[in-house]
Amino acid sequence: MFMFEKEQTVLDFNGYKLGGQPGEYPRALGASIFYNKHETVIDDHTGKIDKAKAEALWNRCLELYDTTGHWYFCQIIGEYPEAFESYIDWFCGIDDQFPFLMDSSAPEALAHACKYVTDAGVADRAVYNSINGSIGPENIEALKNSDVNAAIVLAFNPGDPTVRGREKVLAEGGVAGQEKSMIGIAEECGITRPILDTAATPLGLGSGGSFREILACKAIHGLPTGGAYHNMTVSWTWLKRWRKSGILDRYKDAGVLLEQMGHHHFGGVEGIRQAAWSSADIGCNIMAATLGADLIMFGPIENCEATATAMAFTDIVLAETLRELGGDIKAEIHPINKLV
Repeated sequence: MFMFEKEQTVLDFNGYKLGGQPGEYPRALGASIFYNKHETVIDDHTGKIDKAKAEALWNRCLELYDTTGHWYFCQIIGEYPEAFESYIDWFCGIDDQFPFLMDSSAPEALAHACKYVTDAGVADRAVYNSINGSIGPENIEALKNSDVNAAIVLAFNPGDPTVRGREKVLAEGGVAGQEKSMIGIAEECGITRPILDTAATPLGLGSGGSFREILACKAIHGLPTGGAYHNMTVSWTWLKRWRKSGILDRYKDAGVLLEQMGHHHFGGVEGIRQAAWSSADIGCNIMAATLGADLIMFGPIENCEATATAMAFTDIVLAETLRELGGDIKAEIHPINKLV
């Protein structure tokens, strides 16, 4: 474990700090909600949701914040302009402190969201996700004309997943369909709070570069860094296949497996399958945090408990190491002060 020689930028989100040396501040956690086929969504076009169910999920994150000290970005996923309005209204109606990510695969929906949060007076809490090689002129203009000044800046190079390739798209430009670098586009759009995303890529297709880029981003740019490393688990074809049937395919009777492994401990067949999945899912986030990632976008909000305990463990180790290296914990609220 280590400290970076380069001075580290710390960004402020309504009093919550992101960045710094590993161990100075707790990891921030990004919880996805309203994703495709999410149980809270009634109509993904209009944004009609089961508000009570959605609020109960968010309250779990708030309770965990009180317990561990890790604060959250609510990662709002919307594919239609009207839905974004509904989701943002809902979140700002129940929470007046934490920031939220505006995430979508539909450029027109994201552009609309930029205007909407500006008109609604909540742009200071909004984070555009993301500035990447596919961003078009319409969205660049939408960001420029908005009050949004925070964005995820993606280091994804489809032609070169190495650290060198990621740094080229991030800082040099001329790749990924853009003349300017991603950091250059962010500056053009008035982004003063950039969060570098190391672009999690599947195993076998540059996953090592995704992790090594954390070190590069922090050491070269000194900016808050992170990513959605759980996507590596989601895209692991073998794990999906094994989770579905491979765990049990050696046994004619699943009861034999449960008897041998202890069904009470594992929670039955589904418990065993979930353990196989979650171990890799949690592990990839621990790897990222240990390498210095400041933001862990862990995916479905339902996974908040497992992520919180894993990150609390990691942050305590990082904080102890920081002290040994002569650094100081700067966060008043930190897992090492709450859980040790």
